[in-house]
Amino acid sequence: MLYMSKFSIEQEIKLLPIHEYAFLKPEEVIFSEEVREICEGNSCGMYGTSWACPPAVGSLEECQKQCLEYEDTFIFTTATQIKNSYDVQGWLEARIQHEKLTDKVGEVFRKYTKSPLILSTEGCNVCKNCTYPNEPCHFPKKMYPATEGYGILVMRQAQLCNMRYNNGANTVTYFSMIFFN
Repeated sequence: MLYMSKFSIEQEIKLLPIHEYAFLKPEEVIFSEEVREICEGNSCGMYGTSWACPPAVGSLEECQKQCLEYEDTFIFTTATQIKNSYDVQGWLEARIQHEKLTDKVGEVFRKYTKSPLILSTEGCNVCKNCTYPNEPCHFPKKMYPATEGYGILVMRQAQLCNMRYNNGANTVTYFSMIFFN
């Protein structure tokens, strides 16, 4: 049954504009306290402001335990050309497109698996203003916690999966991960 699901999933995702992808076991995912410390240092400005980021996602130990409850993991990227390394608008547009693709990939996984855990980029941007911490998330099926917020060391994970973390000058690469049974 699992083989058929993976085969079916792979047949569908090959039709999507994914740059690179790999399947791996959750035990192969690289979790790092250092990544969480960067989050807690609020280098991206999202710490404590979103249901998709720490501390709302739980401790590193809780995130790792949640990921390890799944049987398989799927990691994928998009790589988008931008004008130059200072093209902030290009970065933002590439992220929006990556999140739209993550929605499509998530739909495929939801069709073949039950309750996949979908992680994506830099916190959630579904709502203009997040309800955290005053109200529950209004769109929990559209809110994808950040891979780094879960403590995943994406740069090393890419190497382990034979994927490129950097796809050249004037390119922005985004990663998403799906944990599934």
